Amino acid sequence: MTHRPVLLIGSFPFKTAREVFDVAGPILAGYAARIPDGEAQGWNTFPAATLAKAKGLEPSGRTSRMQPEMPEYPLYHLVPGTKASDVIFAPVGYDKIALNSYEQFKAARADGKIAPGTRFQVSLPTPFATIGARTVPEQVPEILPAFEEHYFREVDAIVRAIPAQDLAFQWDIAVEIIQSLHENRPGLKQYAPLEFLAAAIARAVGRVPAAVQAGVHFCYGNPAGRHIIEPADTGVMVDLANATFAAATRPITWVHMPVPKKRTDEAYFAPLKNLKLPAGTEFYLGLVHHSDGIEGTRQRMEAAKKYAPYFGIGWECGMRAFKPETIPEMLELHKAAANIQ
Repeated sequence: MTHRPVLLIGSFPFKTAREVFDVAGPILAGYAARIPDGEAQGWNTFPAATLAKAKGLEPSGRTSRMQPEMPEYPLYHLVPGTKASDVIFAPVGYDKIALNSYEQFKAARADGKIAPGTRFQVSLPTPFATIGARTVPEQVPEILPAFEEHYFREVDAIVRAIPAQDLAFQWDIAVEIIQSLHENRPGLKQYAPLEFLAAAIARAVGRVPAAVQAGVHFCYGNPAGRHIIEPADTGVMVDLANATFAAATRPITWVHMPVPKKRTDEAYFAPLKNLKLPAGTEFYLGLVHHSDGIEGTRQRMEAAKKYAPYFGIGWECGMRAFKPETIPEMLELHKAAANIQ
């Protein structure tokens, strides 16, 4: 390959999946091996709706929030006397969205908008993202296995309906890092330490059949176009990645880590020297930023090269916060960065 590969994280500011395929497909043909549907419906409200409708859970009277300026939301707990195995969860709905988007993917491919061999990428939060963020910390270990099995049935439905050679899954790892490892939710790390999180991520990756690609995006969130927490360096992500590699029962196709715009310093990237990247696993850095263009991206790339394994190109998170008219330029910037060796 004469250029670096490109990874699209997930969200776009478009109203339909077809818009994503029509815009991103032609620009990144031969650069991006996978294209997501842009998460037109979003998924930030899905966890709350799923738990609110569950039989056997109820509001605990306690609340949490992602950032100080964001509204509080209720934390759920088991109805007294109810076992987690007896909870009846409401459908999350990711399967129906993914299958609808795949139909649009096939139509765009038939119209020549998507290069042959490109996979449809389903980007999803982990089951832990719902339970870790929305239930009381002390019940997370009890509730999570039951919710995983419920959630994974939707993963199974996607896998059954889409040919393996057309499909890739990306698990988005945000709540694990922000709310647990960085202790943005008091008490959560006690019940969900690093090894617990790595095992949960490995189960999510392992539910995806080996013939289907499965990647991991480590994330610091960007609900308002900026990180919930600005990472001091890549250290926490490296530790969680290494623990996940050790726990995984199948190959992880790719790993992505974000790079804040201001971090052109070597200190941010230095922990990457400890990354135990398995042979065959692709590594991506989200170091493209629209505001400082190719020159700023080049500076971040040069600093990263001193510590990172060979890496592909991405943005730090999804692109929902961008204006739709800026997306073609943003994608061209990804391609320009990919041509830097």
